[in-house]
Amino acid sequence: MSDASLGPASFIVLGVLAQCGPSTSYDLKREVDGSVGYFWSFPRSQLYAEPQRLTALGLLTETQEEGGRRRRTYALTDAGREALEAWLQAPAGGVELRDPGLLKLFFVSQGPPGVRQALASEQLSLHQVRLAEYERLASGPGGHALEEVQREPLGMGLLYERASLAFWQAVLRGEEGGSA
Repeated sequence: MSDASLGPASFIVLGVLAQCGPSTSYDLKREVDGSVGYFWSFPRSQLYAEPQRLTALGLLTETQEEGGRRRRTYALTDAGREALEAWLQAPAGGVELRDPGLLKLFFVSQGPPGVRQALASEQLSLHQVRLAEYERLASGPGGHALEEVQREPLGMGLLYERASLAFWQAVLRGEEGGSA
């Protein structure tokens, strides 16, 4: 099987199953929402479709409840673990930044007066909320117990949110290019 048929959602499913063990799609969604979902945006509906596709590729096994809601539980196969390990050893590639606030800021001159300040205020609020959530996770007891290597992306998230706050504060002050 070619790695070309596997995308980020594939590796999120494989990685979460490797960390958490057999899971339903709902379990995957709940885990992603409290972990990688903070820094990797994608439609959560993929967590329902992707496990079925990965099962067809032989990377997962599927068991379905006989009665009740007939939930499907997915587990990693040896081939799935090998695909995950190969992906982890391959170069990560360039940074992908998809920030709707920056996209709007790029075109802000096409909007009515005051749209720049409204955008900056909105973004400040969003980044303050996200920073508070990251700080809660970093403090430990109220959040998930994170392994040390999982704390590293959280540390980057904290740095990113603090830098974003500084940037949007400069935009709100009317400084060109958001330079502080």
